[in-house]
Amino acid sequence: MPNTPFTSAVIRHVCLCLTLLTAPPGLAEPRPDAYGEVADHYERVRDALQAKQWSVALDALQQLARETPAVTDEAEYHNLSGFALRQHDTSKLGIAIEHYQRALRIDPSHVQAREYLGQAYLLQGRADLALQQLRLIEQHCPGQTCSAWLSLRHAMDGGSPTTAPSDSRR
Repeated sequence: MPNTPFTSAVIRHVCLCLTLLTAPPGLAEPRPDAYGEVADHYERVRDALQAKQWSVALDALQQLARETPAVTDEAEYHNLSGFALRQHDTSKLGIAIEHYQRALRIDPSHVQAREYLGQAYLLQGRADLALQQLRLIEQHCPGQTCSAWLSLRHAMDGGSPTTAPSDSRR
C-alpha cells in the first residue's frame, strides 16, 4: 500500500478507533458510583449529551445545581457544563472555556476537561494552547493508551472532536 496522505489519515483513524475500543475501563466507561447521590443526575446529563440534546443537558445541569448547590464545586459539573455549552452555542465558547478552567482548578488531573479545553482552544484558532493541554494530559495519562490524549491529538490533526463525554474519573 503506497504511503499517501489519505492512507496515513486512514491508518491514524483506525489506530485511534482501536485504541479507544481498548482503553482502560477507568477512562472509557462511566463509573456512576464515583459521584455518590448525584450519579443519576450525571447519567441523565450524559445520556442527553450522547443524544446531542444540548438544551436538555443544560437544563438538567441547572436543575442539578438548584437541587444540590454543592455540585457546583465539582470538576465534573463544570466539565459537562462546558461541553454542553460549547456544543449548544459556539457563541458561548468563552463561557465554556471558563467552565473547563474551573473544572481544572478543582481537579488539575481531570483529563477530559483538559481534552475539551484543548478542543475549545482549537475552535478559537489557538493550537498553541491546545498543544499545552495535550502535554498536560500526558502527565496524567500516557498518550498511547489515553482516550482524552488521542481524541485531542486527532482533533489537532484535523479530525472531528469528541462529541460525547464519558466519566473520566479514575
